[in-house]
Amino acid sequence: MTTANGHANGSVATAAPAKISAEQRALAEEVVRPNFVKRTMLADKLAHSFGMRIAFSTEMPLIAKRAGYTALLMNLEHMAMGMETMKDIAVACLNVGITPMVVVPTTAPDWISRSLDAGAQAIVVPHVNNVEQARMCVGASKFPPLGHRSVTMVTAMTQYTTSLSYAAIAEYVNNNVLIFPMIETQEGLANVEEIAAVPGIDALFIGCADLCMELGIPGQYDNPVFRSAVDKVAKAAAAAAELNGAPVFIGLGGLEPRPDLLEHFVKTYPMIRFAMAGRDIALLLGAMQKQAAAFNSII
Repeated sequence: MTTANGHANGSVATAAPAKISAEQRALAEEVVRPNFVKRTMLADKLAHSFGMRIAFSTEMPLIAKRAGYTALLMNLEHMAMGMETMKDIAVACLNVGITPMVVVPTTAPDWISRSLDAGAQAIVVPHVNNVEQARMCVGASKFPPLGHRSVTMVTAMTQYTTSLSYAAIAEYVNNNVLIFPMIETQEGLANVEEIAAVPGIDALFIGCADLCMELGIPGQYDNPVFRSAVDKVAKAAAAAAELNGAPVFIGLGGLEPRPDLLEHFVKTYPMIRFAMAGRDIALLLGAMQKQAAAFNSII
């Protein structure tokens, strides 16, 4: 049955996408902050992040940028950082030209949208186990028509401009926001093809340590079961990219101690183009131990 407007009973009519004027496009290209992780992956290079666990200074983004990192990652799932601190660091990232990434604590959509409104450009969502949760990730992170994120006009990502149209915000901000559902459970691995195929998913993130734990092979990154899991995720990403006509990348977390294995995966799978590349506490401890040992050996 159709309504008087010719639409199927119960459906809601949607208008054609709003046109964006040349002036609005020029303004959007000027003010919307670019996502350097996305640019790097699209250029077929390996993007990588410096992880914050204890050093919450707003000076860290510039230090990480000068060190050569693509992104600064704030893991709200595993550290005691508040939203206001995250916002200050994310804005500092945008100001110096390094991508602010956030691992949200749960799959709750408000964590995703609030982190983006605060300045994050890439969101990693833990424990995404099914297609419904994957759709929620897109819904919370993307403006219509891809998702259902609520529009707020004044944000750091658009340099606080108030003259950018909603249509321009939707297109240009969507293009510079990345959503990474994490595949780190047996359920998520079993459903990875459906998860990857959700339109708007930019990348899949393999939590290598947690996935190995779930598979009963803790820390056994050379185990064929883990290698098979990575292969399954890679094939799902490739199939989704072909289905939706947009690349679906893969990120890896937890392989910092195994650069040999990371290199193997990157060279084997062209969609693996992001990796966590160290955390402040580990790098600081390593450098301190080396310095202390040098001085302790003097006499």
